[in-house]
Amino acid sequence: MNQEFIEDQIFKELKFNRKWINAGIINSANFESIKKEYTTGEDKNTEHYRWYAFQKLMQANSVISQKIFYILYDIGKNDPDYSMGRAILFEILKRLDCPKKIIDIAIDDNDKVLAKHALKCK
Repeated sequence: MNQEFIEDQIFKELKFNRKWINAGIINSANFESIKKEYTTGEDKNTEHYRWYAFQKLMQANSVISQKIFYILYDIGKNDPDYSMGRAILFEILKRLDCPKKIIDIAIDDNDKVLAKHALKCK
């Protein structure tokens, strides 16, 4: 797959990284669509575009592999926008196909609200 778009300034400005590609959230086709919307639209809140891309992945997949869950958890924990990152974490934890190991990691997290949410999902 041609991934030249990772060098695109807009890719960087939107705060995507290779993990987003590895999780299957971003590819050449949807990046071009997101880029067009970002450059022509009025919304310059980069987290909105990351959230949109993440939600598309969630809606398009009734089952997600364990490997992808680990990547998504990492994306959520490290998103530059704290609230957006937590929203990703909360979304993956409530999925029925979320691996127990991911839920256990969240339960053991120092973030008490995240841990409490994970306990509800167990």
